Amino acid sequence: MLGSSLINTAAGLLSLVAGFGSSVLVARLLGVEGAGTVAYALWIMTVATLVSDFGMPQAVLRFVGQEEGREGGCGGLVRTLSGRFAVTTSLLALAILAYGGWLEFSGRADTGLIWLGTAALFLSYAYSTMSLGAAQGLGHFRESSLNTALGCLLQPFFVGLGALVLGPAGAIFGHAVRHLPQALALRKYLAPASDRAEAVTPAITAYARNAWLSGGLTALLGSRVELAVIGLFFTLTAVGHYAIAATMAGMVVQLSYFLVAPLVPLFSRHAERGDHAALAAAYRRSLLGLAMVLAPICFGGAAIAPVLIPLLFGDAFAPSVDLSVILLAFAFAPAMVSVPYRLMLAHERSGAVLRLSLFEGVACIGLLIAVVPWAGPLGAAWVKAFTLTGSCLYHLWYCRRRLGAAADPVALMKVVLAALLCAAAARACIGWMPGLAGMALGIAAGALAYAISLALFAAIPAGERRLIAAWAKANLPPRAAGALNRALFPVGR
Repeated sequence: MLGSSLINTAAGLLSLVAGFGSSVLVARLLGVEGAGTVAYALWIMTVATLVSDFGMPQAVLRFVGQEEGREGGCGGLVRTLSGRFAVTTSLLALAILAYGGWLEFSGRADTGLIWLGTAALFLSYAYSTMSLGAAQGLGHFRESSLNTALGCLLQPFFVGLGALVLGPAGAIFGHAVRHLPQALALRKYLAPASDRAEAVTPAITAYARNAWLSGGLTALLGSRVELAVIGLFFTLTAVGHYAIAATMAGMVVQLSYFLVAPLVPLFSRHAERGDHAALAAAYRRSLLGLAMVLAPICFGGAAIAPVLIPLLFGDAFAPSVDLSVILLAFAFAPAMVSVPYRLMLAHERSGAVLRLSLFEGVACIGLLIAVVPWAGPLGAAWVKAFTLTGSCLYHLWYCRRRLGAAADPVALMKVVLAALLCAAAARACIGWMPGLAGMALGIAAGALAYAISLALFAAIPAGERRLIAAWAKANLPPRAAGALNRALFPVGR
């Protein structure tokens, strides 16, 4: 599992860099309003996918591994669900095109090309989720990571070229290219058409239905719904400022998805064997490992945002700084949710996920409508911080109380404290030496402070350190493994 996580981590980091670089290009080439338009298209991409997929990618991820032992089984299930998937996504894509055409020909807006790009982006992303579900459900993490890497290498070039040639529409088409390699790989997981179609059992149907309802509700009521609310009460410029502020926070959450990609198959195997001890240990270690990677990114990133945002996106995005600090610091909560969420799915508690998504979404949109008109985008950022933190705490409580899998709160608090000291060191350097030089010094000082704090606090339990050392000895060159072993055990075992 560690090896799969590392492969996905590398792909996730590349995706993080490519996505962030593309956002910088859009902001620099198209300005605040152009960035807002592209942000809307990306939001529609996410919402349209979650509304039209009917939970089929999640069902493939969860159940395709169970069919692998039967000849043609896994491909049969993917082919059966992909046929239905093609119908639902095509209908929604046609609806998007029809709406864009109506706006164009009625003279209400000259946005036909933008809506065409949005439909292409939606289809590319939707089919990539289906393909990714099959790949990860079968344990093909290396292949899916290579597809991600290829898409990430293409993304900045096509986003920049598209923005230069066609404006916001071209940037949207460029984002569609990002998902094409994974989307086109779907055919590899389909059984031949001559094979028997795999039956969709009631368990698969129920799981897909609950996953679809919870995902759709999350998309409609929670995921970036603040963009729609801000656009309702303010201008597209305000949407652009918020979208850029949310860029880094969204990428942290995206990175967490890559890091925890192997968890659903892993948790499911332990749950099916009834090995609760192994399941609880894997859950606890996954939470701690994810926190160690993401906590310094979130808190340290928030500390350097006052320099980083204007430097990368331009002075026109200075109003995004305060928003970015809030969103990036509190992105730690939704990123951590990815572990308990996958444990709940492995236990087939999709009904509980659905109820939680409904409550969280309704609370979020209600608070946004109440707060945004008088507090503006800053109020939206605080609403998201509040609701996402509450959701994280509830997920952790549910897994401990209902599933018997508890986090290690002491170890997690040590990691968070070390990350806060990292942020404090970075912020002190920026305060002492404003500008790019201070930020560079702050990053180095923050990394050093984080490593020293983890060691002083003994944040990684001895058992986990021994597991990491054993994995390094088996998989890394001797010198690298030795250096890691000395770092993990500075005064011996």
